[in-house]
Amino acid sequence: MRSARATAGRSYQAVILLYSSSALSRDSRRLFRLVPMLCYNSSALIGSQPTEQWLNLSSSSFTVRSKCPLFPMDQQSPADSAWQTFFKGCFSRRLSSSNLLELIPQFEATARPRPLAPERLARALLDVGSNGQKTDPRLSSYLETLLDTKRITIVDLLVAIAQFRDPSDLTSTSLDTANTLHFTVFRLLIQRIANDNVENDDLLVTLLGQLLPWMSQHPASATVGLLVSASLGSPTAEHAMTTAVTKKFKASFARRLTPLVNNLSSTNIQIASALSYYQKQYDLQGEAFAANSIDILNGVDLAALSFSDTVMDTEPVTTRAGLYIYLNTLLSDRPTFDDINVMNFLSARYKGNLPVLVTELILAAFDILANAMYRAEPQRTITILRSFLVNKLPAFLGNYTAINFAPFSIETCISQALLRIDPTAFPSLSQMFDFSSKSSIVSEARQEFLFSCALHQLIPEGSIENLLGDVPMQSLPASGKYMKADLVSECTTNPAKIEDLIGELENMEGNAGEIAGALFEIITTLCSNNDTMTLKGICISLVRKSATLDSVALFCPPQTLLQPLCHLLDGWEGHEDQVENQPVYEEFGSVLLLVSTIKHRFKLLPSEMNGVDPDSFTSRYFRLASESRTTDQLSEHENDLLGGWVRGLFEAEGINDELMSTCKPAEFYLLLATLFDQSIKACQSSTLTMETLKGGFEYLLEPFLLPSLLAGLTWFANTLWSMSSSSTQIDTLLPALHTLLKPPSISTDSAAMHSAVLARVAESLNEGLNHAQLQHKNRVDIQPLLEVLRPHMTHHREKATAFSELETWTRTPPNGLSTATGNMIQGLISWSFATATTSPPPYTHRLLLSAQTILGATTTLNTLLDIITHQATHHGPNSQEVDTVFDIIVTMLTAPQPTKPPLLTLPSALRTLSSSTVTTDLSKTDPMRASILVRLHRRVEAVLAATHPTHDLGLEMNMSTAAGQGMMLHDSQGMPATDIDAVLAHTEGQIASGDFSGGVGLGQGGGMEL
Repeated sequence: MRSARATAGRSYQAVILLYSSSALSRDSRRLFRLVPMLCYNSSALIGSQPTEQWLNLSSSSFTVRSKCPLFPMDQQSPADSAWQTFFKGCFSRRLSSSNLLELIPQFEATARPRPLAPERLARALLDVGSNGQKTDPRLSSYLETLLDTKRITIVDLLVAIAQFRDPSDLTSTSLDTANTLHFTVFRLLIQRIANDNVENDDLLVTLLGQLLPWMSQHPASATVGLLVSASLGSPTAEHAMTTAVTKKFKASFARRLTPLVNNLSSTNIQIASALSYYQKQYDLQGEAFAANSIDILNGVDLAALSFSDTVMDTEPVTTRAGLYIYLNTLLSDRPTFDDINVMNFLSARYKGNLPVLVTELILAAFDILANAMYRAEPQRTITILRSFLVNKLPAFLGNYTAINFAPFSIETCISQALLRIDPTAFPSLSQMFDFSSKSSIVSEARQEFLFSCALHQLIPEGSIENLLGDVPMQSLPASGKYMKADLVSECTTNPAKIEDLIGELENMEGNAGEIAGALFEIITTLCSNNDTMTLKGICISLVRKSATLDSVALFCPPQTLLQPLCHLLDGWEGHEDQVENQPVYEEFGSVLLLVSTIKHRFKLLPSEMNGVDPDSFTSRYFRLASESRTTDQLSEHENDLLGGWVRGLFEAEGINDELMSTCKPAEFYLLLATLFDQSIKACQSSTLTMETLKGGFEYLLEPFLLPSLLAGLTWFANTLWSMSSSSTQIDTLLPALHTLLKPPSISTDSAAMHSAVLARVAESLNEGLNHAQLQHKNRVDIQPLLEVLRPHMTHHREKATAFSELETWTRTPPNGLSTATGNMIQGLISWSFATATTSPPPYTHRLLLSAQTILGATTTLNTLLDIITHQATHHGPNSQEVDTVFDIIVTMLTAPQPTKPPLLTLPSALRTLSSSTVTTDLSKTDPMRASILVRLHRRVEAVLAATHPTHDLGLEMNMSTAAGQGMMLHDSQGMPATDIDAVLAHTEGQIASGDFSGGVGLGQGGGMEL
């Protein structure tokens, strides 16, 4: 396998060398034949099988050897099967296009298949040359051969690819992703059209007619846009568009072209500019064309188009509620404000209108803070929203406006936003001293935001008084604007400054971003240099002030911060010159405690832990550390270590350096649950007295061992949860647990770390103790332990729905969650039309997630469709109210998903419901609902395509490595291969055999479950 992979790699590099050679560059058509192979999924290079010998071209016969088309055509004829078998043989033998050209007449003369319609011939080739959305590298050159010999036309190929899969069943992403079947075919069509292969007017107008469904279903696809642009830019277009098209078709084409231009203007300005030019040149700007003629284009049956192709839409509008929903979703769970994704969203939404974008973004940031205050959200939620407004937003605006060169006054935008914010939540300075109002919680936010904007040089400091309407009560920070490089340098010289910086993360001054960036760089450097002593101090400081991790997460994703820390733990080596082992345990435990705190606070999934090796310590710890094992399941070495720790904890010799020197910290942490289990059982059997057990457990409260309680207390929780009412083990468990949760004495250093551990395990322990209380109702020693845990119950960022909140929603008459969802959306609609400055309506993304979880994605989606249909029925399908509710619901559906999305998401359910078959059937009974379904699907797909851009028709090839290797392929006789077809055949054979002959799959490792 390794040699096959190496061979494929050398072949790939050799083709790159040929690509860069001047000889190949002179022949553009051969160049484009290399593209599909170079785009081909690199995983196909893993594994290869020997290719068969080429067909003997001198043979007078062709033997049919296989009849197994990958995607059988409807009502397949013998001619279809014959051609499919023929093409299958050509692919398997890696025939060049010239060989194919010579062989086709021999096949026709020998096999004498019945004549086949051109589009069916193209379909037969597509069936054999593709596997799902993957394509054989030879497919493009074979299609070129059929086009060159005029056996098929570009229209036949477009018809065939539409028959291959309905356009409505594809996403815009699949069209714009290299290596997919549709991408390959569309690129070839674009190439042919650009090379003046549209012979006459009839062919062009037929081509434009066939593009109508693609434009309707994928109004945000760059690939579709480029194909339309190439068609309108062909030499025959000017004559055809003025003489050969009817006014009715021209109007229909214009209505589909406008959304395409609008959507691409924010994602691919080059294609959008070209389409805009043709819009003006051919008068395709969407005006009402006279429809005096009822003639239909030659070869285009508009009546045969699906229902979705007949649905027209209005231009999307942007509402205040839409951005309010989007920011709420980004920050409702854990901070997920990814700058690039947000920039893409804003660019697609506002299409370059920077003044409106900046104004509404600032306004939305104030709105979500006011909403949190009115909903009485926890203080930690209000703090992170306030930090977003003051620390994150000015920095983001500075970066965003720096890459957009349109002149505008950001001070004017801020002024307009402040005039529209809720005056109750954000009063003037003279009203700030009314401490009876809830607004005092966030009343200083306006002032803090303005000073942060001045710090980031978005506005001059002198304008703050005018914007506030009063004399400000604070000033810019005395230290000025921090720079990450300076902070890193200062902390490297004076590590004591790091703790001060961690404390400043909670300040609302605008410097948190630079501090967070500096901390990440420092932690990464310390891990790389194995400076665990300095790192220990940082870890303990962050654990003690875990709320600061929220501010860090606004600028550095938690999973990114975890990567160097996990790597350090997995490869822990310690220091050769370290004499004592207790500091090693202390340093290891502090890093592990920070990793566990981050994972718990942000509820990170195993898949988000940056691809940790399932056999690494970190992975095994979170998956297995809370599970005890029997002595038979332990290795001899592990049994020896377990015996040593039992003696050290419960016998007179105590925990000494000799014990720790023979047991690595990682080994100890993986034994802890078994140590607890064996100790409790020993006490039950009277081998250990209760006092001895408690005394031994008190050792674990020492700072160097205290992080081990993460796994130990989780073991306690699991044991309590599995306990029955007849179990007597609880008599031993509860006193031992009392010692660990509420120790009689504990040092100051240990107390802070102890609180951090309890914050990590409080929820699971609370569940276990409550279960034990139900099983043992008469026990009075459980409630005191629950009281100890109560202050530590809210130390994670994931916002699960509270039972009281869910109960309120489900009891909303008449239909529970569906009605509650409708009421929430209706409040957003009314707010969007409010003329006076009003408070934002109550909103939480948890309601939609709860409905999706309890009712299911399809039922929830139908509830949303009911809301739109209701607005359309009362106000008209193209009314401002319908446009508003579309913006609200589209934003809900396309906002970032939660950390644990359901199996069937709302966009996935929408794709299923909006398939051409469903909408066509629905249109017969409820045409309004059917059209709303089509419009909603288009808008959702357009937003998803714009906010998750792919490289449209572009290739990023790094040739520097290959160019330095000087590699060369050899032919079957061992001579250097100089013929491009031989090189292509060899390399494509390596690629195709890896994917079309089974390929090699990559396994998936397990996850962490602590």
